[in-house]
Amino acid sequence: MWRLPILLAALLPPSAFCQPYQPGKGPGAESAPSAQLSPQQKLSRYRHDQINLLALRADAPSLVAAALLARPDAKDSARPAVLKTPALLERAQRLDPDNALVWWVTAGVECSAPGAGACPSAGTLQKLERLDPGNAAVWALSLWRAQHEGNAPIARAALTSAAQAKHYDDYFGRLVTALYGAQAVLPMSSDLLLATGEQANVAGYRLTRAAAVAVAAIPPANKAVATACQAATAQRRADCVAVAGAMSTSGSLITRRDGIGLLQSLLQPGPRLNAARARARVLAWQMQQIGKLGNRLADDTRVSDVYLKALQASAAEVDAVEAVLRSQGVALHPPSTWQRGNAAR
Repeated sequence: MWRLPILLAALLPPSAFCQPYQPGKGPGAESAPSAQLSPQQKLSRYRHDQINLLALRADAPSLVAAALLARPDAKDSARPAVLKTPALLERAQRLDPDNALVWWVTAGVECSAPGAGACPSAGTLQKLERLDPGNAAVWALSLWRAQHEGNAPIARAALTSAAQAKHYDDYFGRLVTALYGAQAVLPMSSDLLLATGEQANVAGYRLTRAAAVAVAAIPPANKAVATACQAATAQRRADCVAVAGAMSTSGSLITRRDGIGLLQSLLQPGPRLNAARARARVLAWQMQQIGKLGNRLADDTRVSDVYLKALQASAAEVDAVEAVLRSQGVALHPPSTWQRGNAAR
């Protein structure tokens, strides 16, 4: 069966790992023998055990991973508050207050809260702007907050700051790496792997799971840029083109796709527009080809190892995809006869 690639993991229905634990009647249900538990209950208990162990550690990456894995437990009264996302993130912030990834994840959690409105918080934004001022995605979050506050001058200033930034990093690769590594805190048995219902080995499943959790944690920076640049005036167009250009060279496939698409909508006919269209074609080809290799990414350790080593080396999803394609003898550029409509099924 054809498997969606890692980059599209977020489009899959939520797995049992992402469901709140549903214990049976009575306080002792969670400690029932494994054979008596449903597959979802087995996976939920395993997730809780992972969180419990990660919470014992005194390093920010482990606590960030625990915080993200704990997000489905927000309304679970059986889970202690200290093992839920807010408390785990607060510990990570205290342990490593100058870790930009901690504050990026904090921004994502704040913006995904019900009725979030203007987000992230002013304190979170101030931290990110101080720690990662050269990242256009950080200023895009300032743009998002200003848009929701209806503050046009601040929104305009944020867009200009984003346009002047050196790069656009949505932290996706770093999050996947951190989440993948954190899952090794507890071995995964063959019984648990069977409970997932996936045709994957442990490494492949952890990679898919890490990608799904990471995508869900990314704050709405791209959306802020898209909103600001819809029907952009001549005054804003140059800034929008600059931000879209930075997005188009991002290490994240989704952000790169969004940036190239925005460039195509902003540029006038000519060489730059032609170049953007050519890049969009190459990216579509690479996404299609990695999709065809989805099964091997999930169940062939040799292939997933190539992906992980490249991702850990550069924190760029694009580099990991290209490394896998090269390792499998797949061209990075499409043949001249290939059309973007030739999608894999």
